[in-house]
Amino acid sequence: MLLISKYELDKALTGLSKVAPRKASLPILGCARLQTLDRQTISLNATNLEESLTCQLKVSDAPYGMDTLLQLADVKSFIKGDKRALLKVEPIASGGVTISEEISGQTLTRVFTAPEAEDFPTLLAGPEQLFGLPDDFISTLSRIAPSISPDDTRKVLHGILMSPEGLTATDGKQLCHVAYPLPLKEDIVLRLPTCLFPANMQGATKIGITKDKDFVRVTIESGNWSWTGKSPSGTYPNWKQVVPNPNDIASKLELDRTGIAQLSSILQRYPNDYAHKLLTLCVKDDSFELSTDNVNEQKVTCHISSMTGTPPTRPVVIDRQILLRAFSLGHNTFELMEDPLTPLIATGGMGKLIFMPWRDRGQSAAETPEPTPTNEPETNKMENETMNQEITPAAASATTTATTETAKAPVIPEATSKGFKVVPATPPTDSYDELLESMDDLRAAIRTINEHAATLTRKIRDQQANAKQREKNMKVAREAIEKLKVSGF
Repeated sequence: MLLISKYELDKALTGLSKVAPRKASLPILGCARLQTLDRQTISLNATNLEESLTCQLKVSDAPYGMDTLLQLADVKSFIKGDKRALLKVEPIASGGVTISEEISGQTLTRVFTAPEAEDFPTLLAGPEQLFGLPDDFISTLSRIAPSISPDDTRKVLHGILMSPEGLTATDGKQLCHVAYPLPLKEDIVLRLPTCLFPANMQGATKIGITKDKDFVRVTIESGNWSWTGKSPSGTYPNWKQVVPNPNDIASKLELDRTGIAQLSSILQRYPNDYAHKLLTLCVKDDSFELSTDNVNEQKVTCHISSMTGTPPTRPVVIDRQILLRAFSLGHNTFELMEDPLTPLIATGGMGKLIFMPWRDRGQSAAETPEPTPTNEPETNKMENETMNQEITPAAASATTTATTETAKAPVIPEATSKGFKVVPATPPTDSYDELLESMDDLRAAIRTINEHAATLTRKIRDQQANAKQREKNMKVAREAIEKLKVSGF
């Protein structure tokens, strides 16, 4: 019987639950494997076959060779409440554990059955060598993460690029780059490990890379946690060509940080409707002025502490959420170019945030065409082109022309005395959504088959080992019998 802190176990299960699939096709994937390392240390591991997370915890009186599974959802639900208590955990011979807790002098015990531990998927192999990182690596990832693409089918853009230049994330509309010391010689896309954030990882952090001809695997160790996951296949877009040339910067505005805090507080209170989606930015004297589509709403301003170059002569329309994102990264300096359809650069905080202004306030989000998401490696060139079209100045100008041309409705003659009438054409039926849904179903089916195949492979290997052992035992028995016969028995 081992004794474990209820608080530490709850914190560990919270992090492990982020890796275990919510609706696992195999029940065993909804479990965490508990193994004894020594009398005072255990390890807990969860996996979804794409990534694995391991946590080591200090305990008391851990039995040698303990190897069992915990049902994550059930155990986490059971240990709610006072986190100061100690739990007694005992393995069950048939699989699973019993957990006991003393409450007001009475012992509350519950049985949690689970599959056998030997059927649990094998851990992903880690690297041979780990390299040290700054202690703020995990917190830096969490601050960059909001800039990745929310579409998980765009696997490359759904991750963070780690390169010798630092960390980069983009969703095609904004780009966040932070110069960061990484022990890398080439670019690697990190599949965003969201499980690292709720785990509250602290302390020394290390990273390691495992390469094979078919995959690249990243391992991150921080404190008592270790995460391993596969890097998405494909090439990250060339983000460097999105960054404007410093020689093209026409004006540089540095805002007062106290005014930014007040401005951010006001913008956060705006309702999430179209009238408050876009903000018109104007520079008047020494003030940074923002206004919305709501004509009855008072304009908000922020004092400009310093200005370099010439102030913008035309209003600039920007997305409110992206502006708040810049403020959340601590940026207080905005660099603009003469062309109103070129990217803006926000600096002064963590790294730099680059984003495109809107062409005008009349363009709604629904009118902005979104690229068709894809997760096929061979389409990464198209991802690159899509991102360039969304951000680069030349592409922005071309997009404006294309939008103007395609917005013209065809002229269809009508039998009236007034001549021709402009009738909007019926949009063609888009079958790509149906195809994408079919691909999602196919991927889910393939994932299920792979999970079953992995389980069957392990069982076949176990049976093969048992068969070899039986043959060995039979051989030993026959030799013993022959020896007895020779001896005269």
